[in-house]
Amino acid sequence: MSTGTVRLSQRGVAVGMTLGVLAGAAWTVSMVVTLVTWML
Repeated sequence: MSTGTVRLSQRGVAVGMTLGVLAGAAWTVSMVVTLVTWML
């Protein structure tokens, strides 16, 4: 396993975690908006 491969896989993990956080934040925002519209 070369150093470039390790670096690439680490970057892939970082990108995956970032996408996961963004998806979680987007889902949370949509849930809050849905609850607010229901209460109004």
